[in-house]
Amino acid sequence: MKPFISVPSLLGILVFIGLPTATAFAQADPDRSRVEAVAKNIDKDMASKASNTQVQVLSKEFNVPPRTVEDLRAKQGWGGVTIELAMAQHLTQTDPKTYPTMTAALQKLDTLRAEKEGWGKIAKDLGFKLGPVVTAAEHTRIELTRDHQVAERPTKIEKVERIDRPDRPQRPERPEPMERPHR
Repeated sequence: MKPFISVPSLLGILVFIGLPTATAFAQADPDRSRVEAVAKNIDKDMASKASNTQVQVLSKEFNVPPRTVEDLRAKQGWGGVTIELAMAQHLTQTDPKTYPTMTAALQKLDTLRAEKEGWGKIAKDLGFKLGPVVTAAEHTRIELTRDHQVAERPTKIEKVERIDRPDRPQRPERPEPMERPHR
């Protein structure tokens, strides 16, 4: 007796059902991959730079004391610090009753990161999407690189005075044309 469904048909059905599911999983985390990419880019951009400038820019950008930025930097790279500050800022804006200050939001994020949760899982647990966090982190990355470019730009060099050229000799006067006799 022949089976009701052949093996190739069964494989076709499994692929047909499994493909949209796999695509949905792949599309579910584009923000998470963007967060990781932004963090890596910030780490790469700031690898050889002096840390004092980053501390000042991040504290100004996220309105936190420089000491807070330095404490975060002791635990992770510049990319992680930027993402965490952007998440904390987003938490204080979206849920001000639970997280009235940046300190409260940062403490919550620190406890979740200590449990080895990723940025995407933390955002999902706290009830927000990563899109605004990624945008804030990318904006901060631009500010960080702009401040480093300004800091590395050499100071203006004073213009050197032009050397006085000798005066041109005057053109000799042309003799007046001679009168011609009329013909």
